[in-house]
Amino acid sequence: MNSENGTSNNNYEKLKCIWMASQVIEYKLCDNHFDCENCLFDKVMRNLVNAKDSSLCGKTDIVNTIFNQLRKIKYDNNIIYLNNNLIAREICLNTFYLGINPILICFLDSVSSVQVCECGKKITAGQQIIQIFGAWGTVNLNSPKNFLIYDKVGDPIDNPLNSKWFAIIGGVNQDIPEGRLSVEEWAKMHERAITIIEQLKSYTPKVGNTMMDGGKQITFLHQLVGNKKYINILNSLKI
Repeated sequence: MNSENGTSNNNYEKLKCIWMASQVIEYKLCDNHFDCENCLFDKVMRNLVNAKDSSLCGKTDIVNTIFNQLRKIKYDNNIIYLNNNLIAREICLNTFYLGINPILICFLDSVSSVQVCECGKKITAGQQIIQIFGAWGTVNLNSPKNFLIYDKVGDPIDNPLNSKWFAIIGGVNQDIPEGRLSVEEWAKMHERAITIIEQLKSYTPKVGNTMMDGGKQITFLHQLVGNKKYINILNSLKI
């Protein structure tokens, strides 16, 4: 009996498809005389594996790109860093350029347009001042201080983020300089951004949430994590 069982088990092992023998799939016996080169099932499996490897490579590329960009950013004494991912630079007394924090820009991808509130409008603290539109949805940047929008600057069509500054604003009662983040506050924000991207190096998305599920090449962060999580990441960068 033992001999027969042993022979039977041995024959069964010999019938296992190479994909079953390597434990990639749970059950598949070869029905093509192990002629893998002319096996349709083998071609499908190899295409799936190659697509998955390609996606993982794309994941590594985009995460490392953002990580390297963040590491290059240094605190600039000529820039006034504000809350809510906004920055300003003084042009003359009580007049400033308004832009988006470079830390946030590192995370932004597939941006279609950046819209600023209309000129001549008074913006109060907490009110939306900039809206960013992308393939992933929208994110709003609210004013941390009272502003008056004098004019809009920069309107690149091909890449809305090519422009560092998006508006010229006036401060009310020196609110803008007084709202400057300290070097320590900026450092904490910068460190938090690096921590977020480092955590994504080992991120495994849920099935059905990202482009990785279909084996497509990952070229943008929102494709890796999904639109909802991507927007949550952008919002979490605020201070």
